[in-house]
Amino acid sequence: MPTITIAICTRNRAALLEKTMNSVLAQADGNIEILIVDNGSADDTVKIAVEFAAADARVKFFREPQAGLSRARNLALRQATGDWVIFLDDDTEVELGWLAAYENFFSNLPAARIAVVGSAVNPHYEIPPPAWMHSKDRFELGPKAFRLPSDGNLWECNCAWHRATALQAGGFDTQLGYQGGVTGYHEGTDLNDRLRNAGYEIWWLPGAAIRHLVHAGRLNLKWVLHAAFNYGRTTAIRRLKARTGYGRMFYSVGRLLIAPLHCGLNLLAALASFPFQSGRVAMGGLIRAVTIAGFACELLRQIFRGKRA
Repeated sequence: MPTITIAICTRNRAALLEKTMNSVLAQADGNIEILIVDNGSADDTVKIAVEFAAADARVKFFREPQAGLSRARNLALRQATGDWVIFLDDDTEVELGWLAAYENFFSNLPAARIAVVGSAVNPHYEIPPPAWMHSKDRFELGPKAFRLPSDGNLWECNCAWHRATALQAGGFDTQLGYQGGVTGYHEGTDLNDRLRNAGYEIWWLPGAAIRHLVHAGRLNLKWVLHAAFNYGRTTAIRRLKARTGYGRMFYSVGRLLIAPLHCGLNLLAALASFPFQSGRVAMGGLIRAVTIAGFACELLRQIFRGKRA
């Protein structure tokens, strides 16, 4: 059986999937398994995936019809035969030495209880980003491998989980991550929290970088605010999972009470700082305000859902 499974979960990105697959196949050896998991595509994604599977015995194709990236990733974990599953997004291309770096790491693990390892992400902008945008599209932690601290995490678009360990921990929470056309976050962070609590380690791996396409549709105010709202919403889900009973209720009520003040202060700061640094300072305040609003809305939703239950 292969040591490594490369899993690419995809939805409505036929042309980009082809580029991702070609970059992976250029480095893949005979002891590699590649899974393509379609998550309800309506374009030619399925056709492209089937063609890759027919042309190369190392490639397998599966379908997860219910929308949700976490569902697609859980299917990949269940279907994989490799000890390690490296997840790649369908809009990435691997850089030179990517697979060799992962193979070397898995062959010479520096610690016994490593469950997660990931590497660098370099942005490839479809169009130049606007001057007001805060650039958070690059992920790089340095030239040496190391164990991440308890508050450190990796980017899921270039990250590997030990398959059996991830499944034992319950896999990815389907409340989190992308849900069809709705952005979502924290599915990897949440799984990593559970793995750390079980005594496992998360490591940074240098030398296995990918290029991640930053789509033109994400380089505008509407998408940035949509993403910020959903970042706050999924952050609330993650935070509430660590609390039960009265502690959960007190936390929710306390955060809801301060949310209007916190949101208002950030909006005032955004307004006051608008003329400076091409609007970047103002955008930071606006994004924080929208993130807080998303957090508060999810707290309210959870409270009312609990009452109905």
